Parts: sequence; C-alpha cells; structure tokens
Amino acid sequence: MSAKSLPPVVFIHGWKASVLADKNTGKDEFDYTFGVVMGLAKDPSIELPMEWDNNGNQVKDNLIATEACHSATCMCRMVKLGDIYGPLLDHLEKTRDLHVFAYDWRLCLDETAEHFTQFLRNVKEITGQSPQVVAHSMGCLITLHVLNHNPDIFHSILFGAGAMSPNASVAKDYSLVGEKNTIVRNTTMFSPKINLSNPAALHFMAYPGERELYGKPTTALFRDSDNNNSLDLDLHNIDTWKQYKIGIYHSESGVDVVTKKMETWFQSVLDKAHNFRLGLLPKNTGLKASDCPPISVLRGDHSETEFSYTVRRSSKSTARNDGGSSYVDLKEGIGYLRGDGRVTLEDTVPPTDIPVCKIVTNAREHSEVLNDLENVDMLLNLLITERK
Repeated sequence: MSAKSLPPVVFIHGWKASVLADKNTGKDEFDYTFGVVMGLAKDPSIELPMEWDNNGNQVKDNLIATEACHSATCMCRMVKLGDIYGPLLDHLEKTRDLHVFAYDWRLCLDETAEHFTQFLRNVKEITGQSPQVVAHSMGCLITLHVLNHNPDIFHSILFGAGAMSPNASVAKDYSLVGEKNTIVRNTTMFSPKINLSNPAALHFMAYPGERELYGKPTTALFRDSDNNNSLDLDLHNIDTWKQYKIGIYHSESGVDVVTKKMETWFQSVLDKAHNFRLGLLPKNTGLKASDCPPISVLRGDHSETEFSYTVRRSSKSTARNDGGSSYVDLKEGIGYLRGDGRVTLEDTVPPTDIPVCKIVTNAREHSEVLNDLENVDMLLNLLITERK
C-alpha cells in the first residue's frame, strides 16, 4: 500500500526531547549538541517564571518547541554523534504521511494536552483521515489523557516506552544534583532548582491508591525500613515532600533557601498534576472500552529499573535541622523491576480498563525503544488491520 492510501501518522515525543528555539531570533537554544552534553558550552537558559497567566497557564519565556530531537550532533549539526528519534523519524518520513507534534516539555501537561488535541483535529481535517499516533514516554502520558476525553480523533495508538503509570522515580530528578539530571557529562543543565520551574515531569507522580486503580501488579512505591511495610505517600501534597525531605527539601538539591513563593508555586503545580492524573482513568472520565481505538504497546526489557524507595528514621537524616525525623532514601535500599532503564515493563501499559490488542517487548533502553523499526511497522500495520 502507498503512503497516501494509509492513515496519517502523528508522532509525539517524550520529556526533554524537543528542540527549543528563540521565537524572536529563530536560534536553537536547547538541543543535544556535543558542547552542551559534554559540559563544554554554556548551558541553555531553560528556567521558566514560576507564575501563572490569566488563563491559568504558566507564564512563558521566549523559547518555543520547533521539532522533535533527531540526533546528538556537533559542528552545527553537520556531524551526528548518536541517535535520538532520528531512525524512527527518517523511516516514517519516507514510508508514511508523517506529522510531528513538537511541544515544550517544560510546561504543565494540561495545556499541552489541549494543544495536542487541536493538532490531531487539524491533521484529520487536512488529510481527511483520523491519524495513527506513535507516542514515546511522556508523549504517551499526554496521549492517554487526550484518549480519555476525545477517543474519536484517533485511528489507532502505538504507545512506545510509555511513562503512563503513577510512579515515584522522578523524585530523584527533583531532589538530587547530578544523578538522573546528568546528560552525558553535563551535570548543570538540569537540576532540582531548574526542574522546579519546569513542572511537566511532576505529572508522572502518583497519588495514594492510584496504582491499584490502574490495575498494576506492583503497588508499593515506598517501604518502611523498620518493617518493610508499604507506605502510600501523597506526592501531590507539599507536606509529604517536606516531611520526607525530597525535592527542594533534600540536602543535596542544591537549593540553599526555600522561599514562600517557591512553596506556593510547587503546591499549585502539584494540584494541577493531580487533576491531570484524575483525567487518565476511564473510571473518572467515562471512557468505555468500546470507545477506544486499536492500541498496541512497544516496550523495552533492557535492565533493572528504579521503581521504589525506602523510608528511614535516622539521627543522620538528610534534612536541615529536622532532629532526625523520617526521610526517603533516594540512594540506598532502592527497589528495582525489569524495564528500559527509565520505565518499568508493567508501567508501559495503560490502565486495565483500556484494551490493548498486542504488546511487544524488545531489549532496548528507553530512548531507543521506538527505533525498533521492524516492530514499529508490524504494529502500525496490525493496528490498521484491527481498525477494519
């Protein structure tokens, strides 16, 4: 079949995976270039104002998303150093009618989901067909939200390395300098302080009981070091972050002074994230299995992947002046499950109320899962068959 006879394909990328350019000059400010990832060039300025506009959206800077990240490069993109989405995008560009939705991965996802919904409607209007969506990581989370509210605009969906399920692992991104914030050798481009102003990833965070609602086989994200009992912490309440010394309250966050403005901002973002996550479950949105388009999952079984953390009580707490109260240990006593190094296998699957026609597991790490072109083609063709 020719590309013109097939439904259009829309690709939506993951977290930190679009090029951000200055809307006034057109100059790329954020991309994975050699100088930046090696820590040799000046870091891009990606902190956003911690305030809301009159529409309830975050106040913007001059940066806009222009394209999904294709490759890590040097010499003004003349030399490729490594793949990001390049193999997938090049393949779909040649074989299908491809439309790429590039979004600002720093912003709250309710706003991004609205823009994505309109993008899908525009593609359908232009092409005359509902699109097949290929989503990666955070893009799957956004797609799941849109699916719950507008299932009719999809032909079908391929979730790749989907970060859809409630988790706690991004607490490290918001708590520790370096660690998961390190990109190759750059330890300063991302940090807890910068991430605080870039709240998108907080939408990954679980609220109490959410994993059970998703039907996940493993539900304990935190365990008590004294008795190994499960602790269901409310990660959408700033008091939890204060009490257990995570995020900006961690002694290794690089945040020297936590201001009232920062705390007010943080709680308002957590409230937004909570409301967004409520919209991911068919039990809350009224989405019926019969309303869903054909859906498949492509995921990676690459390595042991961080999943859960230990809560300790110690006189040597990581807190500032806390007298030795409880804290979440983000370095020792970590629980692991199989996954792609960022998302566990079980967390790549949508809630149990949403039917999935096929799950394929490869051996690739998180950023490479969708560069498995043979399985991408197979699953897209399967979804077309399922739709008929």
